[in-house]
Amino acid sequence: MRPSFRPAAVALVVVAALSASGCAPPSPATPPTSSPSSTALFASDEEALAAAEKAYREYLSESDAITSQFGAEPQRIDPFVAPALRKEIHDSFAKYSERRLRTEGVSTFDSVQLQSVSDTGGETTSVDLYVCLDIGSVRVISESGDDVTPESRVDRLPLTLSFSANESADGLRLERSESWSGDDFCG
Repeated sequence: MRPSFRPAAVALVVVAALSASGCAPPSPATPPTSSPSSTALFASDEEALAAAEKAYREYLSESDAITSQFGAEPQRIDPFVAPALRKEIHDSFAKYSERRLRTEGVSTFDSVQLQSVSDTGGETTSVDLYVCLDIGSVRVISESGDDVTPESRVDRLPLTLSFSANESADGLRLERSESWSGDDFCG
């Protein structure tokens, strides 16, 4: 069973702060690994890290766009997330629509550290990261235009992210996003 902070929670974090926790990254539990081969998706850990950062930046950008429009057209996030997460993430965007809330501002991240790169089944590659998600500039706005961002919201969140791709996929897709349960490395 997954922890209560699920991948969709990243999309909900500004509303569900209608709350959150928040950078020097922790030491990885296991050293970054990769097993380059002639069929490896990435030639190096640096290449995998760059691809994961790009994928997360694109995911956050699209998520911000959807929440800024009251959660409209949640399927726009589909190219950035693994198929198994789509319904959960769509449901999180639906809460914006139901509550008639939107966001203003841009989610960012920093203090990125590669946790691991691995081939998880021949054709599939997984990339895991530690990141600090920063939602400090994101405001939650009611339909009437009032700023309803909770004053007690924590603006920097320590997360572990997992991305996956297979040889036929076009880039990495977010597969998992969980709050870091250890010491808060986002400070």
